[in-house]
Amino acid sequence: MARDVEWAVFEKAVEITASAVRGALGAQGSQPPSFAAEVFKEVYAVLRETARQMPEPPKPGF
Repeated sequence: MARDVEWAVFEKAVEITASAVRGALGAQGSQPPSFAAEVFKEVYAVLRETARQMPEPPKPGF
């Protein structure tokens, strides 16, 4: 996977994780901090696999 695509996948995983765990951390009786790490690992793995399965864009030329 190209570096720029890898970075975009990472950023999207961070955004999704932040949305998913918002409100689930920090309060008394809430999820432990490791919960955010687990969510991020799963989201990132799924996004990477999906990006790998996408077809390569056609190369310009003849």
